[in-house]
Amino acid sequence: MKISIIGAGPAGIACGVLLKRYGVDVRIFEKGKIAGTIRNAWRVENFPPLGFISGEQFVKQLEWYAEQYGLEIVHDEILRIEDLKLRGRSGTYDCDIAVVATGTKPRRIPEFEVSERVLYEYINLPKDTKRVAVYGGGDVAIDYAIHAFEDEIMPTVFVRNNELKAVSKLVEYAKERNIHIKLGDAIKRVEEGNSGIVIFSDSGRYEFDALLIAIGRELNVPEIDVSKMKVYAIGDCAHPDLRQSSIAIGDGVRCAMEILREMK
Repeated sequence: MKISIIGAGPAGIACGVLLKRYGVDVRIFEKGKIAGTIRNAWRVENFPPLGFISGEQFVKQLEWYAEQYGLEIVHDEILRIEDLKLRGRSGTYDCDIAVVATGTKPRRIPEFEVSERVLYEYINLPKDTKRVAVYGGGDVAIDYAIHAFEDEIMPTVFVRNNELKAVSKLVEYAKERNIHIKLGDAIKRVEEGNSGIVIFSDSGRYEFDALLIAIGRELNVPEIDVSKMKVYAIGDCAHPDLRQSSIAIGDGVRCAMEILREMK
């Protein structure tokens, strides 16, 4: 039986590890790198036994688990799931059971994407960045701003609304660092500058080395058209309103146990 997991984030890796522990072969398809968006995180705090660890440390742990259990990682983006088939950008694969663990993707603002210095993930910041604008008021935006501050990059956060939606602890961390947060200051236009970008907001004109957009996320799932095979959805793509890595890992474990029960 060919079992395929689409996505090598926390949910996908957890599901794959549990299946391998029980002697079940599984392939994991990933278009990018193991761990997905959590590699951007300044700090991961929702695993009490682990304490506070950085996103980078979390990624290393997932990579270590994948290596220890010999998980087969296929580097391809799966675009469509059909009965007993996965159709990827680079090939077509046989599949009896599919687990979708593709998570979410950033909500884009295409008209702001005037250069490569307008980004959606922290890890893609240019190495020469000294000043960065962050657009958004949720957990990801504030985490990005703190991450920048800790990397000795000066962040300025632009928030469309008059209040932050980030969890109170993140807001507290930002205030402790005196991070500049401009409430009720929507970005209206972005232009490419001589060596960076120029931002026009409700309050004026500003120059930065880069802009990180973090205004929310949306589902990121392949097209699914099946009638004869089982397809599971786990992690953030199954619970986009929760989006907790600890929940994603638990969801991956639960899914693996359900697959094992069905196989018996």
